[in-house]
Amino acid sequence: MIAQSQVGVAMFRNYLKLALRNIRKHKGFAFINMAGLTVGLSCSICMALYVRHELSFDRHHLNAHRIYRVCPQFGPEGETSVAWTAPPMAKAMLEDFPEIESAVRLDPWPSNDLVRYAEKSFLEKGIKYADAEIFDVFTIPFLLGNPKAALRDPDSLVITENTAHKYFGAENPLGKSLRFEDEGKDFKVTGVVANCPDSSHIQFDMIGSLLSQPLSRSDRWMSHCYFTYVCLRKGIAPSRLAKKFPDFILRHYGPQFLADTGVSFEEHIKNKDNYYAYTLQPLPDIHLNTQITDNLSVKGNPVAVFSFITIAVFVLLIACINFMNLSTARFAQRSREVGLRKVLGSSRRQLIWQFLGESVFMSFAATAVSLLIVQIVIPVFGRLTDRQLVINYARDTWSLPAIVCVALCVGILAGSYPAFFLSSFEPVRVIKSALGKRGKSHLHFRRALVILQFGITFAVFFGTLVISQQVRFIRKQNLGFDKEQVVVVHRAYDLGAQSESFKQELLKYAQIKTISHSDTLPGRHYNPNSHHLEGRPSTETPVLWTMYADSDFAELLGLEITAGRYFSREIPVDRTSAVVINETAVKELGLTDPIGKRFDKEFDGAKKGEYVTIIGVVRDFHFHSLHHDLRPMLIRPLSDRVWQFTSIKIEPWRIPETVALIESAWRTFSGGKPFTYSFLDEDFDSLYKAEKKAGHLLSVFTFLAIFVACLGLFGLMSFAAEQRTKEIGIRKVLGASVPQIVLLLSKEVLLMVLVACLFAAPLGFVAMRQWLSNFAYRINLDPPLFLVTAAVTLGISILTVSYQTVRAAWANPADAVRHE
Repeated sequence: MIAQSQVGVAMFRNYLKLALRNIRKHKGFAFINMAGLTVGLSCSICMALYVRHELSFDRHHLNAHRIYRVCPQFGPEGETSVAWTAPPMAKAMLEDFPEIESAVRLDPWPSNDLVRYAEKSFLEKGIKYADAEIFDVFTIPFLLGNPKAALRDPDSLVITENTAHKYFGAENPLGKSLRFEDEGKDFKVTGVVANCPDSSHIQFDMIGSLLSQPLSRSDRWMSHCYFTYVCLRKGIAPSRLAKKFPDFILRHYGPQFLADTGVSFEEHIKNKDNYYAYTLQPLPDIHLNTQITDNLSVKGNPVAVFSFITIAVFVLLIACINFMNLSTARFAQRSREVGLRKVLGSSRRQLIWQFLGESVFMSFAATAVSLLIVQIVIPVFGRLTDRQLVINYARDTWSLPAIVCVALCVGILAGSYPAFFLSSFEPVRVIKSALGKRGKSHLHFRRALVILQFGITFAVFFGTLVISQQVRFIRKQNLGFDKEQVVVVHRAYDLGAQSESFKQELLKYAQIKTISHSDTLPGRHYNPNSHHLEGRPSTETPVLWTMYADSDFAELLGLEITAGRYFSREIPVDRTSAVVINETAVKELGLTDPIGKRFDKEFDGAKKGEYVTIIGVVRDFHFHSLHHDLRPMLIRPLSDRVWQFTSIKIEPWRIPETVALIESAWRTFSGGKPFTYSFLDEDFDSLYKAEKKAGHLLSVFTFLAIFVACLGLFGLMSFAAEQRTKEIGIRKVLGASVPQIVLLLSKEVLLMVLVACLFAAPLGFVAMRQWLSNFAYRINLDPPLFLVTAAVTLGISILTVSYQTVRAAWANPADAVRHE
């Protein structure tokens, strides 16, 4: 046994020496292979970190696989899915369904409260409200306090470790109170928890008791305002619970629906347009599911995740193809070595181990360099993706073994064909250089690899081009409203009774054009509410997306009134019982003359016998992103309703000075409250932030994929020119011109690249058509896109091979004839 181990060590040492000797002997070959593998592995590791982060959302909870969010579906065939549920749902589900272990409600609406403690005050955006059971359902580690009792009482508060340090420093925060200025009350700190991980769709700095909100005690099933999460008992399939939902809806939702509308719920849902049901959404599915509307967190991009996985595999595959191509291209140079080794007694197994060893050695060397590169670039990559990406070998104990396995697999994959191919040569034929058909077979294999490599390159570049064109198309699309030079002041309710004084003060200045108040704005959340038109069957209750705005809103955004009129401050009835709808609503309601038509119930106050009258129709504008079709909408007057935003249309000159002017007026009339603002065009453009970031990242990785592919092509042309040196010399002596020599050396490669483009075009078309299906408004995949991609791919290939071909064509024929 000892002798065998010594022999094994000696063989390993010998293989290592041979590998190092070959690397030193062929430095150019080694550099190209190492560079390709290093870039490929670096890209793959970076993208794997991003994908791992996106797929890890909410999986840190111990019962993540048993936690579900209840989501209502409504509208024709259940086409609309939302996450908001009725206040009494959690309690009713616990009472009715023994399959549920625990349930919790969460208030998802974004908070923006001014919080004070002693002399310290901060504008807090990370406040959430929840039932005490949140700590039973979710895994939120407590540092101080009792999780069972922390939120049992109204006006109790749990804060994170960072928040505790921000307000209390080294003091013990338990029992101390924080003043919520907007609420006008004190909240008692009853617990301190660990900071919320960024891989959670619920982000918070503070969690207040939901019992602090009067709405939490409501028994209204027709009101949808909270998220409801349930944790199923072990072994319970969600489908078992879902089967009970129809009876549950009839038992709880049905009686209130009848009382409010005078129509039985059973009759109501017979109309296919009035579909209503509940579904269970798995907790780990929330982050990447963009089909269910919510307002709690920034959604991930499932298309980007799939694209990054694909690109990571493609770039690594291109690098492996480079290695295989360059290794097989050198077979003529190493075939004699193989023949001599076989004559001297080397077995095929030993030769396979030798060549695989060289490949694995280079793969591990490239991996080591890649890890260093990743450590350097990962902060930049994290900023590009808005993610905190790190490689923590101590915490993620599996990461290093995984990377080692990948390096080993890459080394074996990249070196497998050269190893098995070279080791199969017959000694006599190799020494005589009579490779015959075997040489032709390996040539065909190399050609196939080049075609595959540039087919991938074409597809990646085509995808990047389509994404950039779609983003450009979106940004230039006519939205139906003017979003330029609009300053949006947040927390407008802080002005209180001074809002009109604030408005009149600013209108004194020439650079202020229009000022409007509203509860929402294009690109933000709109409430989907059911409406019933007077005189229609009671079962017809189409959903209209609703907002509240004042009489200056249409002028502020440049909205066009196509029928009737907009609200007027001179007409008192406009402040209470008038509405304006858009053209899509007119179509969906089937109206030919909508002016004067009435909705026969006060839909947000649930009072019968009250009417709102349609006084105008506004031309359609995109109040949601272009991912969605135009939706029917309704604008209600603000009246005495509290509004969130004050929008100010300004002149496009001296913008910083104008903003400073607005801030000064704000501080005067708000009593020194914090001033927060944004620009409407930037807010709306942020709806496509994921696409723009994905486009930028894909551009970077496309460049790297092209670089790796061209690196391999450069190496192949170097070997081709070297192997045909004598042929080139003879052709020049016989009168061949430089262009003829260049064409001779280039035409085969360019033909392969052209075939690759033709091969990859249908695949790129299918993939990008699927990606574009996420947009209601999208570009067409016209032939010029394919032609541009093919032209660029061919152009890059020509530039790559031109150096070697021109250099070989210009070489002295006398030196070429003396070659070998």
